[in-house]
Amino acid sequence: RLMKKPTAFKTFLGIFESVDDASQAVSDIIAAGIVPGALEMMDQLITQAIEEAYHFGFPLDAGAVLIVELDGLKDGVEAQAVRVEEICKKNNAREVRIARDDTERAALWKCRKRAFGAIGRLSPNYVTQDGVVPRSKLPEIMRFIRTISEKYDLRIPNVFHAGDGNIHPIILYDERQPGEVQRALSAGHEILEKCIALGGSVTGEHGIGAEKIDFMPKQFSKDDLDAMQTLRRAFDPDKLCNPHKMFPGSKRCAEFTPRKQAAA
Repeated sequence: RLMKKPTAFKTFLGIFESVDDASQAVSDIIAAGIVPGALEMMDQLITQAIEEAYHFGFPLDAGAVLIVELDGLKDGVEAQAVRVEEICKKNNAREVRIARDDTERAALWKCRKRAFGAIGRLSPNYVTQDGVVPRSKLPEIMRFIRTISEKYDLRIPNVFHAGDGNIHPIILYDERQPGEVQRALSAGHEILEKCIALGGSVTGEHGIGAEKIDFMPKQFSKDDLDAMQTLRRAFDPDKLCNPHKMFPGSKRCAEFTPRKQAAA
């Protein structure tokens, strides 16, 4: 539906001791019926990289930070702001900073948007996943990611859209080290399987493509997949749009590269 353009904004930086506390704060904010215009989480590895690159003023010892932006009519935003601050503090936020003006607000969002650009300070290579879980399951999936990090001996920082449960675990690896590429792929595979088990999906915004084809039968029944294929054929009978993507049984795009054809 069409919404009126917001007339007021309130942007927070909630600083937490742990990812668990920040994740629970997200769940509680949504459970309270508050729908922020934006609700983003960054863990310690990400904030340290951002701080080294951009010197925003993030505390380097914080386990996680939340960026919360409320928008709407002024009176409503002010009332929600009080409630959001209470929820953050109830979940052990050590500090809740409020952007004092548009300059501070813009600086905060600039750092968030440049987070992926700072990853190069952490690792020469990384692979990012795009799962999604119900927001009430955020604490559980974040604990699971920590377990996977330990299992595969790989660092996995997190920066993601907490407000809709869309996670982006960033699996760091060095392709020059024997075995690290496969460990990174296996770690990502387990994280996506857990997203399905928690009632979520293997993609929140970037789609299935070729990489996640094998997950489709785990998430959908054969009847579901047949219905999708029927719909696709109705609009694209010659399979010209994104061929060999999304559906099981499709050949991987790597099999159709000029290099492969030339070698044949």
